Amino acid sequence: MSVPKLHHYVPIFYLNYFLDTKQKLWVYDKKVDRVFAAAPNRIAAETQFYRLPGPVVYSVDPLSIEKALSDLEARASAIIMRVVAEVSNLAPAQRVTFSDEERLVLSEFLATQHFRTLELRELMLYLLKDGGLVEDRLSVEEKKSIQFLILSESGLLEEFEESIYSAIWIFAKNASQIPLITSDHPVCIKSSNNRMWLKGVEPLRDGSYLVFPMTPDLVLYCKEPGFWSKAKSHDLCVSPIKLEADMVHHENSGQAFTSSRFLMSCSSDFQEVRDFIPSIGTDVYASNANAEEARAIERTALFIKQRGKVK
Repeated sequence: MSVPKLHHYVPIFYLNYFLDTKQKLWVYDKKVDRVFAAAPNRIAAETQFYRLPGPVVYSVDPLSIEKALSDLEARASAIIMRVVAEVSNLAPAQRVTFSDEERLVLSEFLATQHFRTLELRELMLYLLKDGGLVEDRLSVEEKKSIQFLILSESGLLEEFEESIYSAIWIFAKNASQIPLITSDHPVCIKSSNNRMWLKGVEPLRDGSYLVFPMTPDLVLYCKEPGFWSKAKSHDLCVSPIKLEADMVHHENSGQAFTSSRFLMSCSSDFQEVRDFIPSIGTDVYASNANAEEARAIERTALFIKQRGKVK
């Protein structure tokens, strides 16, 4: 049996939820400012992206990561399909059926999705370079080795997964005519005051929360339970608040912020995110930023500048 050489860092089953009525997936390439249609199996993927490099492998199957991800995707896909169907028939504040095992699987899926992308690979390397821990010029194989070693030995992935599992899960329906979009890094993190999208490897803490568009009509919020304790009664429920157009645009801006390059939608209209992207790494929407927010803006700007130098 042949093994696929094209490895997807965003699952095909998930992108299929964002097809239009003609089974087209619309893509916006923010690097070159271009909109085009693509098959889900041809986007957010790279050849041998998860193949373990020689220095890491030894006696291990070099495709063990890709195979483990495929197994996780199969389990998560069944859960997401069921939840999407169930939520569509629930009224605001009604509870979604969820077993502990399903919550654990979806927590693992979301945490893994956050760490498996090209964006997180580059972000981790940037943070290591900024701390003087790795060289400036690294080969693709060296980058892979560093990413795999960090995720297998640091505990970052496990901490993030645990913070998701213990969070307050709320499913919000999109009541507007504007579809929720996704990207090549679909798991977004927002600050507790809703003012900033965050790039990082830390677990949910101090009120930060996860935003994951499940379909163009449904988004999942996972809120850190200490800060958001008053929302505990809404855990695993449909939000009493439906998303209006301005709220959808705001969530879509998170996808524009966290993505490496590609944004995906069931619509070819990406004008709102196109207008937002030039503001990333600036204080256009945070003119009254406090010291911590100003530092975050500066770090984002430096990361974007560094990414722009990579050929």
